Amino acid sequence: MESRPERGTIDDAQKAKLIFISLAAVVTILLVFSYVSGNKARTQRDAAIKEIEALKEDNAKLSQWLEERTQESDKYKKAWEACKAKPKAKPAVKKPAAKSTAKKKKTKGR
Repeated sequence: MESRPERGTIDDAQKAKLIFISLAAVVTILLVFSYVSGNKARTQRDAAIKEIEALKEDNAKLSQWLEERTQESDKYKKAWEACKAKPKAKPAVKKPAAKSTAKKKKTKGR
């Protein structure tokens, strides 16, 4: 009579097969997790790059605006200095000729 292994026991080949399948499942789960986290990181990186480009454009516009305001301010400062440097000539106030207080006597013709 041949001896058959009992149903509850697992032979070495089945144990190796189970270990291999378990290891394959763990590796597959790690690969899926790595792929998902990689895509998320890539998406965040792309969003950050777009934001950086937008900020660079805003910075260029603000630099141009500041340069224009500085030139305008310098223009007004020069105009103010020019006005300040001009001699302040007071307008000549002409006084009306003084009326003579002596009244001329009219002579009556006789």
